[in-house]
Amino acid sequence: MDDPTYYPFHLFAATFESEAHAQLFAFEQWRPEPSAEASADEYQAWEARNPTWRLAQELEFFMDSDFVELDESLEYVQSLVANEAQKALLCSRSLDGFSHFIIVGDNAIYGDRRSPGGSHPRQPQSTAILTYLGHFN
Repeated sequence: MDDPTYYPFHLFAATFESEAHAQLFAFEQWRPEPSAEASADEYQAWEARNPTWRLAQELEFFMDSDFVELDESLEYVQSLVANEAQKALLCSRSLDGFSHFIIVGDNAIYGDRRSPGGSHPRQPQSTAILTYLGHFN
């Protein structure tokens, strides 16, 4: 497929209390940077704690946040699917109970936290918070 409009991605669905809660889960969070008076050790400890990212922790992958998107609209997600059969399959699922969709581009995942050496041998899967809807395009 040569059309750059369509890119390969993994799709997850979840239910969050609010948009703010969804964003706290789906995107990296940074604690405030230490003051200019902080010691090198304090600054290094801050770097070691940042960022936190619940999505990457939940999926247990090493990930790049530049290729993760959050949306509430199933119609928008459907517009990202090039293949009509995949689009029909997605439309046939009962997705009314979910408040948000998390789109994880193939290039977002670059390693597996579960495997020695961080290789990437497994496909994403559902978790306690996320329902894996599949791989598209």
